[in-house]
Amino acid sequence: MKKLLLYFSILFLLVNVEAQNRTPLYSFFSAGHTYGNPMSPQYGLHPPFVEYIPAINNYPNIVLGVLTGDVVLHPTADYWNSAQIDIDKLNMPVRLAAGNHDMGSEFVNRFGDYYYSFTHNNDLFIVLTPGLDSWNIVGDQLEFLSNTLDSNSANVNNIFIFMHELIWWSPDNEYQNVIINYEPHYPGSTNFDAVVKPLLLSYPNKITIYAGDVGATAQVSPFMYHSFANITLIASGMGGGIRDNIIITEVYEDSVYYNLLAINGDNPKALGELTDYSLYSSISLLSSNQIQVFPNPCNHYFSLENKLQSDLTMEIYNVYGQLIMSKPIFKHSNNEIEIANLKPGIYVLMLFGQDAYYEQKLIVQ
Repeated sequence: MKKLLLYFSILFLLVNVEAQNRTPLYSFFSAGHTYGNPMSPQYGLHPPFVEYIPAINNYPNIVLGVLTGDVVLHPTADYWNSAQIDIDKLNMPVRLAAGNHDMGSEFVNRFGDYYYSFTHNNDLFIVLTPGLDSWNIVGDQLEFLSNTLDSNSANVNNIFIFMHELIWWSPDNEYQNVIINYEPHYPGSTNFDAVVKPLLLSYPNKITIYAGDVGATAQVSPFMYHSFANITLIASGMGGGIRDNIIITEVYEDSVYYNLLAINGDNPKALGELTDYSLYSSISLLSSNQIQVFPNPCNHYFSLENKLQSDLTMEIYNVYGQLIMSKPIFKHSNNEIEIANLKPGIYVLMLFGQDAYYEQKLIVQ
């Protein structure tokens, strides 16, 4: 932890050109799915996040945090009491956006309304709960959103909106390659494109939406980023144990910077920049035409063919995010990967290159 805190103390000076030359007016963090991995239930918040709290507390000019849903596994008093012990370790106000695991009388009794707003430093913060209406912002909640924007947009600079569900996501739209935590929760459609997005586009402010329904296991996407017009969409989460992350937003007088921070290990910048993972980024997802893995399911061994003109690194993780195997995979090569020592079960196979990656579920029989 001492090494982590030392790294963090100089991170602000090294992270990018803007941060090298200026101090933000203020910073805040957002963290999704903070109860962690659903396959290893526990009381309290995800242990890597709890271990990271001293680093968050020492971040330059940080003034508040928002937990973007699924803070507890079950919304009972015992789970909330344990989570609150960890939340209280943060030396700043922490707001909560309710996820599907959080909703219930305990949440309301402890935290109040499911949707609300506040301002800080001429910026507007809005917390929503799409889970009240099957991922839609409708009825009283839509009226609240519209009235809040109307009442404040002329007097604020940035608008930050927080929720749990990725209400812009669909299995057949431009975000389909993002793997959310539990696809069966998708209601079949949402009113984001027809109602919410046009409403947000009608305002001149820079608007950022943060969601937290990713990253729960090693098999799902750990984060996403997409920016268009005046809107930026961000999702982040934890629980997978490999690429657990938070976002710290640095607010400057004339700009906003989103700092993607890895909370596994000692290198907060291990995941690179959030903008590296833009929907239209140069970081590309390799296809089965470039990488072939067979047989799958497998036992004792599987074959891995790299048809690219570049070397890759292969890593295999178990469902708890633990690294099981790592080895180089050279360009234009056929490789027989020995897995006789792996117990039957589900694993995640990942291949990393300089500007591309490949991810696949691996079933060992």
